[in-house]
Order: sequence, then structure tokens, then C-alpha cells
Amino acid sequence: MKNNIWNETVKNNFNNAAANYLGYSNIQKHFAEKIVSILKGLSIQKGEWIDLGSGTGLLADEIEKEFSTKKITRIDFSKKMLLQNKDSSKKILWDLNNCLPSSIMKCPLMTSNFCIHWLNNPEKIIRDWFSKLSSGGYLIISYPSINSFPEWKQTCKETNIKYSGLTFPISKDIIKSYKSDEIFFSNKYLYVENFPDVYKLFRSIVNVGAQSTKCKRKKVSELKKMQKFWPKKEINSVNLTWEINILILKKL
Repeated sequence: MKNNIWNETVKNNFNNAAANYLGYSNIQKHFAEKIVSILKGLSIQKGEWIDLGSGTGLLADEIEKEFSTKKITRIDFSKKMLLQNKDSSKKILWDLNNCLPSSIMKCPLMTSNFCIHWLNNPEKIIRDWFSKLSSGGYLIISYPSINSFPEWKQTCKETNIKYSGLTFPISKDIIKSYKSDEIFFSNKYLYVENFPDVYKLFRSIVNVGAQSTKCKRKKVSELKKMQKFWPKKEINSVNLTWEINILILKKL
């Protein structure tokens, strides 16, 4: 699938999920709170704080709750997601697959929560974000790593059904362009979601607009087979395990 068609598919799915996104984004909320708890221990210089791939404003709102004097600039490519943000907030409609607008420069803080795995070339884009930091500025990113979804991958292997989830970033590829003293913090966290069955598991992905895939849509027969072979817990429910990386880069 060509990048422009893929990008349009991703955007349309997030647009369609915008109105109900907050009701289903538990993992995004969890790591937004983690980012804020980390932010509380940092000394951030004066200047514009920016949230990249802000969606409905989940992370930006959490930051503003803790730092009541700050107004976070929210950047996203989904117009309907941005419209869910507070009317008083500064919003920029922008495709993050492109370099940031020239007006954005020398920022003391940029954040991005569950965004970079949707970009065509995340390593390149993150380098652009990093270049727009002020000296001493921080770039904080959370993202699912390639080690996410072991249950899904195991089930596909056992059933000979093609894995249709995203190929998430490889952590070492994300950080390879940076000096060791520019990597201020890097940590992995496991987050396990539980569902009554695989049908509700996949529905949860659709509910937040994250169902875009470059593979063919699964047939009903394939879903039934996956339900049968997916590793079950004692209560006969199914888990989906995420490995989430939080990375903080500091510009020297």
C-alpha cells in the first residue's frame, strides 16, 4: 500500500473514532499519567510546550492539570480529533509525516503519546523533532515496541493465519542516532489488557481508530479459529500484552 493511501486510511479511522475515543483509550490514559509523573521531576525551561499527535488532547489535558499555568499546543493530522480538544487550546492541523512547521523552534518540551508507530519514517521524524528543541529541552515519547502482542503472534503462528497487526518500532533503531548523554531516560513497561473473547479484543482496537492495517481484513472463519487457539486464562478470557517504551531525549 502506498504511503499516501495508507496515511489517508489511518486519518479516516481516527476521524471516525474521535467522538468516542476517550471512552476506550485506557492504555493511552495510563501512559499519559506516567509521562506527567515523570515531567513533575524535570526542570523545564520557559517556552512553548507542544504535544505531537495529540489526538483528543488526552496527554495535553493531563499536563495542564498538573501544570496549571501552562497551555499546551496540540498538533494532530485528524481534524475531528482536534475538535475534541478544549476550545481555548491552541491547535495545529498538521501531518506529522512532514517536518514540523518552520514557526516551531527552540521548544523546551515536546511530548508524544502513542503516535510514532503511525508515521512512515519515525526515526527521521523524531530527529526533526529533536532538532527543534532548545538547548536543555526534552522530547518525551511513548510507543508500543515490536515485542507487543505476543499472544496474537503466537495464535497466528499456530493457526497459520497471517498476523495483521502493525509492525511496531524497534527500540534500538529509534535511539541509534543519539549520543548516550542525549538519552536521558529509556524504560520498558508491560501493560496487559483482558477481554471476554477475541471479538471484543479486536473491537477495542476499532473503538480508538487503531484498526488500520496493510493486510487483508480477517474472515469470520479466521476469527473463529483465532478465538479457539488464542491462549486462554482460567476464566476463559483472553489477554493482549503491550510492551510500551517511554523514551526521553535531552538536547545538550
